[in-house]
Amino acid sequence: MDSTEPDPSVTAGLIERARTGDQAAYDELFSRVTDRTLLFIRMRLGSKLRSQVEPHDLLQEAYLQAHKHFQSFQYRGEGSFASWICQIIENQIRGQVDYFRALKRRPPGAPLPISRVLYLARASATGPATAIDRQDLSDQLTEALDLLPENERLSLLLRYFQDRTLDEIAETLQTSPTTARRILGRATRQIGSMIQVLRDQSHDSTA
Repeated sequence: MDSTEPDPSVTAGLIERARTGDQAAYDELFSRVTDRTLLFIRMRLGSKLRSQVEPHDLLQEAYLQAHKHFQSFQYRGEGSFASWICQIIENQIRGQVDYFRALKRRPPGAPLPISRVLYLARASATGPATAIDRQDLSDQLTEALDLLPENERLSLLLRYFQDRTLDEIAETLQTSPTTARRILGRATRQIGSMIQVLRDQSHDSTA
């Protein structure tokens, strides 16, 4: 084997060790694909989307998703791990494109897409930096959540911050899944409208 080519046995070994909880192996596995995946992000984004999304932030979020689903990854030879990461990135980029298209179509004063709002609010400090400033959004979200009834606030936190299923939310709220779905839907609609009002007020005060 050409010594300049990656050794498949090394990657396979890192994956196996990482699956057993070896943090050093896990870190090395991801670091080995960083240059390739960053290049993929830059080429895939294009100049327009690159002005709205930071490649390193997108990579960080992809790594968080990969960590969440790491045990389900199936090794299929050298390059398969990097390809898997790139597929996660591709899905995220499509989500970004859809998000910015939705913003363009959204009339002034219309509620923000709440799933995106909560996704950004719970993201790490190195998460995707988009047109919404995370700190302002965090403050507005906190203020809006304070205005919701306890069960509605709790349903949002369980769903978007703890990734609980509808059945788990229902159990926590001590109600049926049907009622839990109704509570979550009502909370989702209200929080989106509230945040938009707060954002409009903030914009007016700085205009």
